[in-house]
Amino acid sequence: MGTAARAGLDEVAKASPVHGLFLSWSTLTVNVVGAFLLGALSAWVAGCLARGVGDPVSLKTLKLLVGTGFAGAFTTYGTYIVASVGYVSLNGIAEAVAQSLGLLALGGACAWVGMRVGEWLCGPSAVSADCVTSVNDEGERA
Repeated sequence: MGTAARAGLDEVAKASPVHGLFLSWSTLTVNVVGAFLLGALSAWVAGCLARGVGDPVSLKTLKLLVGTGFAGAFTTYGTYIVASVGYVSLNGIAEAVAQSLGLLALGGACAWVGMRVGEWLCGPSAVSADCVTSVNDEGERA
């Protein structure tokens, strides 16, 4: 399904190109959205597992299916590398490296934001819940 979603977006990008980018806007979009999705999914599953919410086997299976299956097929690291190499021949290595580092930074930022969203979606962290329980227990003992 990830490959089909990416292919559909590529078709839209062919019909509506944006000039001035070193790669298709669809490639940029799938990599940014994929980084966000992987960050959110990883943090959400980790938070659920830490809190003991849900079946661990089901959560890990979901992470594999959505993370590796959908998002892995949706993102296009290979297309990004080919575009970067082609950009070197057109504009020089310094500009190509700058573009590549910028895209990597953008992907990292999107993954970080996704992780914050995933943490928010799974509710209070296990550490916070333990602290509240600990404080309540001490208050009852006093």
